[in-house]
Amino acid sequence: MITYVAAAGVNEVISTGAAILERIIVGADVGSSIIEVSNSSTDGDGDVKVLLAGDALKGVYEIGAEFRDGITADITLQSNVSFVWRPMSA
Repeated sequence: MITYVAAAGVNEVISTGAAILERIIVGADVGSSIIEVSNSSTDGDGDVKVLLAGDALKGVYEIGAEFRDGITADITLQSNVSFVWRPMSA
């Protein structure tokens, strides 16, 4: 599954259940941007498992991490972000 987030925002829910975040695709270079991904179904700055920060984040980031409680992101100053994920098997 792919969840696309067009603009910066807080508590962007990617998955409400257990999932594996396979990769993050950043489609634009934006100065001083931050992408913070948490193991939560509601809170983007809760149990942070992935943090990308910098002036030139454009690219594909292979993640391959399990998120048992859901996936939620806080995105600061960044746009055009796609989260590629799949539900975790029971």
